[in-house]
Amino acid sequence: MSVAVLRHEASTGLGRFAELFGEHGVDYEVVWTTRGRLPDPRWFDGALVLGGSMSANDSALAPARAWIRDAVLSDLPYLGVCLGGQLLAGALGAPVERTRPEVGVHNVYLTRAGERDAVFSGLPRRLPVFSFHGESFGLPVGAVPLAGSIACTYQAFRYGESAFGLQFHPEVRAADLVRWQEAAGYSELVARSGGTFAELSKELELLDAYLDRLAAHLLECWLTLLPGGETQRRLASHGPAATLRVATEAP
Repeated sequence: MSVAVLRHEASTGLGRFAELFGEHGVDYEVVWTTRGRLPDPRWFDGALVLGGSMSANDSALAPARAWIRDAVLSDLPYLGVCLGGQLLAGALGAPVERTRPEVGVHNVYLTRAGERDAVFSGLPRRLPVFSFHGESFGLPVGAVPLAGSIACTYQAFRYGESAFGLQFHPEVRAADLVRWQEAAGYSELVARSGGTFAELSKELELLDAYLDRLAAHLLECWLTLLPGGETQRRLASHGPAATLRVATEAP
């Protein structure tokens, strides 16, 4: 199983997802979206697209949007986080627009479709998550809304059977925010929100164990949708993600 990890800038990395890939023996290749030609998506079994401080409408990301559209329309399993979710929405023709910042820990609520979805099923209807965005996506034509929040109508959607766009960050931990402070776009977003990086780090530390289980659930269930996902399907049924189904509420 080989996954392309589309990365846009040095300050934003895999976070908890890197450990989970290692735990489950998933090979991945980091592909920089702004450093030359992108590889053929047919070389991979899936694509994980990370967040970033750039706008999803940035001209520098035009090749990435084209790559994503081609990959998803060819049924490549896709998981986009924050900017990665926005790029998926934009590549499929939905608007991505500047909005009031949604920064920090807050609740998202699953739709009925989300409660039945292959990736989100087994989770509680109310999920505490961590968000960090100043743009939000609309819903592409034909997509299924899976979750939303009070401040953001669409927090997650599915396109087809295996392409997912998330507005929140299941992978981010307090240590990741140290690098984020180096990105001017992230610092500006925190200032717009009225908070501080120190406050955000404390929020993440308080929910560290819970967010680890949430990240495991989402990634492991998504991996079952990739070619050769039978092994991952067994892991998702008996491993860390199963724990989240039993002990779902955050402390």
